[in-house]
Amino acid sequence: MEPSSQYTEQSYKLSKLILCLLTFAAVAIMVNSKAEFSRYIFGFPIIVSGILGIIGSYILYKGRHEPFNEKKVIAVIVNVAMVLLILTILISNTLYRL
Repeated sequence: MEPSSQYTEQSYKLSKLILCLLTFAAVAIMVNSKAEFSRYIFGFPIIVSGILGIIGSYILYKGRHEPFNEKKVIAVIVNVAMVLLILTILISNTLYRL
């Protein structure tokens, strides 16, 4: 690992973890038949993925001067998508409760 791509590598690893958590949430919903339990088993990985997306976006911001490569593009897409997803969830829940 080159020291110049340290932030990209960290954010890429977080992106892989986010994708694994989202896959776990999707498989858990397909396998589980109890609605009450599936709400928690689906919600927890989504919230953790959103938090990791925010952290990954911050790490990418710190490494904004690093050269672009495939890992950085994947990390940007996954992290920004998770930030947008968690913001959408928060805003929709806020507006729904009004």
